Amino acid sequence: MTAAPPARLLAALNERFQREFGGERPRVFFAPGRINLVGAHLDYNGGDVLPMAVDRGIYAAVRLRGDGRLRLRSLDQELAVDVDAAQVGRRTRTEWGWAGYPLGVWHGFQQRTGLGVGLDVVFAGDVPMASGLSSSAALEVATAVALDALHGTRLDRQQLALLAHRAETGFVGVRCGIMDQFASALGRAGQVLLLRCAGPRWEHVPFDPAACEVLVMDTRKPRRLAKSGFNERVAQCATAHELLRAHVRDLPHLASYTPEELEQSREAMDEVLFHRARHVVTEMARTALAVAALRQHDYATLGAQLDASHRSTATDFDVSCDELDVITDAAREHDAVFGARLTGAGFGGCAIALVQSGASAQVSAGVGQRFRERFGVTPAFDLLRIGNGPGEVG
Repeated sequence: MTAAPPARLLAALNERFQREFGGERPRVFFAPGRINLVGAHLDYNGGDVLPMAVDRGIYAAVRLRGDGRLRLRSLDQELAVDVDAAQVGRRTRTEWGWAGYPLGVWHGFQQRTGLGVGLDVVFAGDVPMASGLSSSAALEVATAVALDALHGTRLDRQQLALLAHRAETGFVGVRCGIMDQFASALGRAGQVLLLRCAGPRWEHVPFDPAACEVLVMDTRKPRRLAKSGFNERVAQCATAHELLRAHVRDLPHLASYTPEELEQSREAMDEVLFHRARHVVTEMARTALAVAALRQHDYATLGAQLDASHRSTATDFDVSCDELDVITDAAREHDAVFGARLTGAGFGGCAIALVQSGASAQVSAGVGQRFRERFGVTPAFDLLRIGNGPGEVG
């Protein structure tokens, strides 16, 4: 079993379940959100990423039912969804809204196992939506873990991660790499995940929770360009990859090329494509340095890779903004901060700072003051610690 959820959240989850559905008590499952330490925009380029499961996530109170009826509720979303199993096809429907993610997992599980009975489920989370902590992946993984446990199918964690990923990309139709679902499904206490997305292959790397914490710094700037900008970067990376295949050698992923090979193709690319590819290639080296630093318990070197990653995403990948640059610069001014970078797709939203344990309040105060002086806006802060993987709670 994984760690117990906050008592108030668990009480609210069970109360809502009984009010909606009655009957016997449900079983409760959890899947964590994630923060990616280093490896920005590498997962969809076949690169190496270094996410960690955090101590926040999504909880699901679930009970199977034999009539093929699927009833989904959430403490965090007003929309309630009731649907017959026979109505669930290959794609979500607009009217299902947030429930498309768990319904996609249910559909994939049914296709894989032949087990398509109905369920009653109430979800709740303590991971903020749209925070860059991957709440949708946690929602999917919590559903997959619950279905696996309730049916006794004993699927391994990679199979559950792939079910969750296919729900998001195939059923819901969101273009994304495998990192979010794998980070949630394969999370482990006291360790971060080195995920080689080209395999996929992975290993766990030790992370000392007493050495540092992750401070999420929300600029409160809406990420209006995040979706269109993300899709544009995906397309640019794909074009750069095709040029490298044509002018250097045929490798399966953009992240597979060396800096020297990238230089060989420079005349074949315009400046924008070259910079996008340079970010991907150099970010691979930063991830490798970050892993080596973790193995040596060298958090200063790890932090330096976060700093370098931010500079690259700001210049070569061009997904930063004034707010993200200022808030990360302000964090770096504190001796207790190892490093800082933007997180998620960029263009606004959140950044993270790797902070010595116990210093986050001081860092937040200083960063908040600097940010207010520049933009007249008070940023939000949230302290995260390394978490455990998914499972049943009790």
